[in-house]
Amino acid sequence: MKMNHIAKVAAAALLTFGVTAAMAQITGSKHDLSATGGGTIKANAGQNNDEICVYCHTPHAANTDFTGAPLWNKATPAGTFRMYGATAAGVAGTTIAGTATEAQPSAPSLACLSCHDGVSAINSIVNAPGSGGYVAGGQNVAFGATPAGTAFTMPAGVTQIGDGDPSNVGLTNDHPVSITYVEGAASLKPVTTAITGWSGASSISDLLRNGKVECGSCHDPHLGESDTFLRRNAAAVGEASNKGSKVCLTCHDK
Repeated sequence: MKMNHIAKVAAAALLTFGVTAAMAQITGSKHDLSATGGGTIKANAGQNNDEICVYCHTPHAANTDFTGAPLWNKATPAGTFRMYGATAAGVAGTTIAGTATEAQPSAPSLACLSCHDGVSAINSIVNAPGSGGYVAGGQNVAFGATPAGTAFTMPAGVTQIGDGDPSNVGLTNDHPVSITYVEGAASLKPVTTAITGWSGASSISDLLRNGKVECGSCHDPHLGESDTFLRRNAAAVGEASNKGSKVCLTCHDK
C-alpha cells in the first residue's frame, strides 16, 4: 500500500514536471542558438559551441559580478544607455506619467541587452564548452559563419533593442524598463491585482523585480509559445498572447 502511494505521488510529480517543461520550452525556439534552433541566427552543426544553454549560462566559472541572471556566462554590458524619456545617455529619464527611470538599466534587463543591444557579441561567452574554455573577460567563439575571435552582434531590426548605439537612441523608443511600478501612474493597477494565464505569475507583483518593470516583466527567454516570448501564455489562455492588447491591459487600466 505504501509503495503504491509513493508510485502515485511520483507519477503526479512527473506529470506536473512534464506540463511545466512543455510550457517553458527553449529547445527549438529562436533563443535556441544551437544548429537545430528555430531561428536564422544560430551555430553551425559540429561547432564546439553547438549547445543551447551555453550562450547565457554555465554550470562552472560563471560571471559572479553579474546579478541579473543565475550562473551568467557573459560579460556585463559596458555600454552607457540612453533611457526612455532621457535627454542624454547615463541620466535618468521621465515618462509622460512623471515617473523616473533609473540612469542605466538594472541587471535583469542588462541580461537581455547583453545580446539585444546591437553592440555586445551574441557569441561572446565567459566559459566555452570543454576543458580550458574559461576566459575571465569573455571570448568570441565560432558561431555560424563567424569564426572564433570575431564578434557577432544582433543584426539591425526590431530585435536590436539598443539600435546599435545605446548612447544615441538606446531605449528611448521602447517601453520603459528599470522603472518603479507606481500604482495610478499611467493608469497602472494595484500590484495585488490577480492575473491569469501568465507564466510564473498570479498577480502583477509577480511580474516585477524589486518593484520595477524590467524586460522580464513581459518576456521570458525560455518560453517558446509565441514569437516574442511573451509571458502571457498563449497555450494557457487559448488565444494569441497579446490578443486585444491583453498584455498591456494586464497592468494598465485603459
